[in-house]
Amino acid sequence: MNSDKIVVFKLQEHEFGMDIGKVIEILNYEPVRPVPQVPSYIEGIINVRGTIYPIINLCRRLNMKEYEEKDQSKFILLQIGQSRVGFLVDSVAEILDIEKTYTEEVPSMLDGTHVSCIEKIINLGERMIIVLDVNILISDEEKLFVQGVSDEENCSSDTK
Repeated sequence: MNSDKIVVFKLQEHEFGMDIGKVIEILNYEPVRPVPQVPSYIEGIINVRGTIYPIINLCRRLNMKEYEEKDQSKFILLQIGQSRVGFLVDSVAEILDIEKTYTEEVPSMLDGTHVSCIEKIINLGERMIIVLDVNILISDEEKLFVQGVSDEENCSSDTK
C-alpha cells in the first residue's frame, strides 16, 4: 500500500496536516512562558519532562486569525533535524493513513509564493487537507532560535 500517515489539526475551522514521522507527541495546552525580543508568532517556551520546547503559534505564523478559546488547543511537539519545536494549534482532529491517489500537488499558481510551506493537498471530496512542510515552515532564523534554546538546555543540564 502506497500511503502517507499524517496528523490532522485545525486552525480556525480549516484542516491542515503534517507528516506524523516528525511528531514526538501531542499535548494539551498549558500556559507558555514568554520569551522577550522574538517574533510575535513565537508564543514562548514550555518545559516537557526537562526538555525545553520553543512554541510557534501556527495561526500567527500563517497570518491567520487566532482562535481565542484555548480549551481545545494542543501542542504538536516535533523533531526537525537536530532541533525540537512545538506548534500551537486550535485542535488535533485525527491521524490519517492517506493513499497517494488522494494526494494532489500544490497548484502551479501558488508555487513560489509565500505559501511555499504547503507540501501537498489531500483531496477527499468534500474534505480538503492542506499538508504543511515543517522544514520550510520554520525559517532559518527560527531554526537558529530553536537550536539556541536546545543548546542552552544542554549547557544547563551539563552544569547540574
